[in-house]
Amino acid sequence: MSGHKVHDEARRWAMAAATLVRWLRAADPNPVLTGAQASALAVIVHAGEITPSQLAALEEVSRPTMARTVSQLEKLSMIRRIASTHDGRSAILSATPIGRATIHDGHARRTAPLAAAMGKLTAEEHEVLSSALPVLEEILRREIPGR
Repeated sequence: MSGHKVHDEARRWAMAAATLVRWLRAADPNPVLTGAQASALAVIVHAGEITPSQLAALEEVSRPTMARTVSQLEKLSMIRRIASTHDGRSAILSATPIGRATIHDGHARRTAPLAAAMGKLTAEEHEVLSSALPVLEEILRREIPGR
């Protein structure tokens, strides 16, 4: 495949992904959390347990910025922080039941419009879209450290 075609397709995928994220975010007009808080909480929920430093690295923000986000999530009872048994200077973060429910409920609200639109696809369109998903997921697994 020519380099120009690859770049053009990559640009189209990136634009579609950005548009999709904006559309789904708009489906949740009164989110409980800011985007940064929701992203950090989702990582914590997915990880099970994680240190603040690991979380900052995965979210690609500074440790002081993540410390503020973690503090906000703690005040909202979304996460709990416990002292690390391996390193007394560090902490382990985990989601509370409220935090897990918040992520689950938010995902449900934000994915509903996409599910409805996918329900309107023809069988052929659905197959084409579904066949691309594992390839995209594999690209993300290979290219994003820690994913």
